[in-house]
Amino acid sequence: MENAIFQIGPIRPPSEANSLLLRVTENCPWNKCKFCMLYKSERFHTRTVEDIKKDIDAMAMYQNKIKKYYQGETLDISSIQKEFDSLSTQKERECYYMVFRWMTEGDSQAIFLQDANTLVLKTQWLIEIVEYIRQKLPEIKRITSYGRADTLSKISQEQFYQLREAGLDRIHSGFETGSDTVLQLIGKGTTQQQQIEGGRKVKKAGIELSIYFMPGAGGKTFSHENAVETAKVINAINPDFVRLRTFVVKTGSLMEELVKEGNFIECSDIEKLLEIKTMLEHIEHCNGFLASDHIINLLQNVNGYLDKDLKKMLDYINTFLELPRKTQRKYQIARRMGFAGDWTMLNQLDMQHQYTIERYENTVPDGIKFETLLNQYMDYYI
Repeated sequence: MENAIFQIGPIRPPSEANSLLLRVTENCPWNKCKFCMLYKSERFHTRTVEDIKKDIDAMAMYQNKIKKYYQGETLDISSIQKEFDSLSTQKERECYYMVFRWMTEGDSQAIFLQDANTLVLKTQWLIEIVEYIRQKLPEIKRITSYGRADTLSKISQEQFYQLREAGLDRIHSGFETGSDTVLQLIGKGTTQQQQIEGGRKVKKAGIELSIYFMPGAGGKTFSHENAVETAKVINAINPDFVRLRTFVVKTGSLMEELVKEGNFIECSDIEKLLEIKTMLEHIEHCNGFLASDHIINLLQNVNGYLDKDLKKMLDYINTFLELPRKTQRKYQIARRMGFAGDWTMLNQLDMQHQYTIERYENTVPDGIKFETLLNQYMDYYI
């Protein structure tokens, strides 16, 4: 099988950064979310099972090529480089490199099914694809996919059981908010009831569920509702993971038009953090894991289980909120410039970052201008 290539989609969850990527559908079937610009110029397509199997075959072929260069635990990098250089097209080299990186640096037991809503595919087709992955890539231990809440609610319980039996292990779903008001505001096209119905079926089938919460998605007007209603959904489902994705109005998005029309007032950086605190304060009888696994979040160390670590996370947030405003601002700028530590590590900033932060502190005293500055940095991350 020479000159084999496979499609690679544009996005995956950060937690799937080290997974092999298999494109099952192209783009997004909904594509009306006002905060998202990723697929706006693209049309949605489902790929045929036959074409997807060819992609899996290509992945297995590259895997077998690379395996030949193992000498015990050692890999003959020189020979791999020669083979890589001999490939005739850039696309082949991209595919070869993805499989190589997945095998050597990534999670060689995980694969993620792209794009935005793979679960929209006919269940029997998806079962056939999952089973084929297990057959051709037997090392795979975790198969994961995106699935919209409305799609999950329409799949029967029996179909979820069949998907789990075939080998689907985890579903990521961008709930964003549990508030029907905010869902309508951001154009999500789903409802709280669909979230709860779909989420419960996924969990009942024994498939892991990872949902996303966007603090700030309701703006100042619906900030409290955004937090409380999201907690209501989490309490009703008890998902395995709740992943934080701080909301930012992206330049050029439909949300920016709402801002210009005066119909959306964005929360400040601290107000978004307060939403996370409020949401956590309303969690009851849940044991999933809260993950702040994206650079867009202000406090990356708000991580832990929603039962045993709940107090620890709230205490951590409160400690930051009690800091002098000058210290908070210094950390906010550092974080929005890509600093990966927390505020206790600010003394580890290099001199250039120290100088830049001090300059901004002295020249951007106004609250509105300060938030604008932070959002300019965050615009790069989403």
